Amino acid sequence: MKPEKFARHADPATEEMVSSRYALKFGDKEVLIVSDGVLPLPTTTLAHNADPTSRAGWFKEMFLPSDALDWPLNVAVIRTGDQVILVDAGLGGQFPGFPRAGQFPQRLKHAGIPLSSVTDIVITHMHMDHIGGLLVDGVKEQFRPDVRIHVAASEVEFWKAPDFTLTVMPEAVPPVLRATAAKFVEVYGSMIRTFDEEYEVAPGVLAWRTGGHTPGHCVVRVTSGEDRLTFAGDAIFPVGFDQSD
Repeated sequence: MKPEKFARHADPATEEMVSSRYALKFGDKEVLIVSDGVLPLPTTTLAHNADPTSRAGWFKEMFLPSDALDWPLNVAVIRTGDQVILVDAGLGGQFPGFPRAGQFPQRLKHAGIPLSSVTDIVITHMHMDHIGGLLVDGVKEQFRPDVRIHVAASEVEFWKAPDFTLTVMPEAVPPVLRATAAKFVEVYGSMIRTFDEEYEVAPGVLAWRTGGHTPGHCVVRVTSGEDRLTFAGDAIFPVGFDQSD
């Protein structure tokens, strides 16, 4: 398949009425952003330790609802040379109450990208909305046996015995995060390839550990000539642009 046709291999019989993806040509690479759906979340979940008045004011200024909002989830696919690289894997459909999330497997299919074509997977961090899609029944069996899953070593180490004492979040969240991370390592352990600070997944595709959001959080930097593109993977949230300090 030629790179310039990456976004046009969808099967008409399975095509969506409304496209859930956005493709761009990036030098000698092609990038596809695919929606995994949305998470309906209470605003207090995203700003759990914020002053209620400040929180309400910010949501009003952003023209967002004050009680709950739809949190968009996305995965990325990068094709370069003979590699097809998946960045994160969404939520998955195994969590009750989120029927509009966990769409990435069928949406990749709609885009004409079989999971069997994926050569590499980069996990920016092991939160459930970034690894859960890999735990859906039948997904692992569709990957090639030699698929490489790249995760920062410090991220894998943290989730062996995660310490949440320095974080503030709703009490129901940590148990689900722990269980999902443990399941991911159990299911995919033999395919995981760890790196310390950075790893070149392909020429011009670099996984770079930043930490911050989680101890081993990484971003994915894509370069082609003078062009630069970064997948932040939750390193920055919208409020961070307004309150960068």
